[in-house]
Amino acid sequence: MAFDSCFEIDSKFVQRIIPPGPSERFEGIDFSPSGSIMAVATSETNTVLLFRRMADGRFEDAPFRVIGRGSDGLDYPDDVSFSRNDDTELLAVAQRTGAIAVYEKNGCDENYGSAPAFSIGGPQSRLAFSDGVAFVPPKNDYLAACNLELGTIVFFRRISLSPVVFDQTPAFELKHSSIFNPDGLGFSRCGRWLAIANHGNESVSIFQRRNRFISGGKPMYGPAPVTVIEDPHLRYPHSVAFAPRTNCLLVTNAGANYFNVYAPTRHYFGMRWSQSPTAQVIAHDDEEFQATNNANKMEGGPKGVAIRDNYLAICSPQIGVKIYSFREQV
Repeated sequence: MAFDSCFEIDSKFVQRIIPPGPSERFEGIDFSPSGSIMAVATSETNTVLLFRRMADGRFEDAPFRVIGRGSDGLDYPDDVSFSRNDDTELLAVAQRTGAIAVYEKNGCDENYGSAPAFSIGGPQSRLAFSDGVAFVPPKNDYLAACNLELGTIVFFRRISLSPVVFDQTPAFELKHSSIFNPDGLGFSRCGRWLAIANHGNESVSIFQRRNRFISGGKPMYGPAPVTVIEDPHLRYPHSVAFAPRTNCLLVTNAGANYFNVYAPTRHYFGMRWSQSPTAQVIAHDDEEFQATNNANKMEGGPKGVAIRDNYLAICSPQIGVKIYSFREQV
């Protein structure tokens, strides 16, 4: 299936992973920087599952590690994000209760500590109903998260890697009238573009990063979006991800049985994204989708989305995980 001749995805998924139990609601997903690990946030069981990639490129069907159990447990984890700086690899977990747990990888193995290396939270953090989290590329020295209640995106500066320490007070807070109940966020690989899935008004806002010299090196975006996608095909958008080379934008719809792709185009005033999808990919069996969606119009469709190398993954409580292969042509 071709997208403006620059993005091609195999509409048949490569692999599907079923949740280990009926109570595990897959909400957020990400690949590690090497692509060897896939993390999935399971909100109802308050855990994050880690899956290992095998030699044939597929992931094991069962997780090799479960994070969040025990006295240092998670509280409704909804999204995950990996980062790497030098030899330090981190995994951030957004919790709906208004906190972010940051785990550190143990040396050269694939395990993460049973307890967070650092936690961001409290009134000063401006976190509330935090459903989305992402490290800010290309340096990964800031961590951004959604505040669904206040309709803002907050950015936390990393102070130290050894030990892992972040500021508890946001260095920058992005506000705009187009941001309404932000449910997910994603950055382009270079960090120039920030996309926000607005659950509340069924739109997507795309912001450009300000000049580093003007912002003093802080990851400041806006003040106004370069594009607000108000496509009627959007149904409670949940998560967003940029393709690494073309910056095509993938958007999942929690209330529809598909995910959309929007193509960037260059205009006189800079980059803009299409208002209509260049493609829609059916995500799940329609009968199973309807059974959930008829009871709750905000559920049943794909939620989390992640891209790494030539793999694209989506997840949801009903779907589990589906992994696709894709190609880009610049």
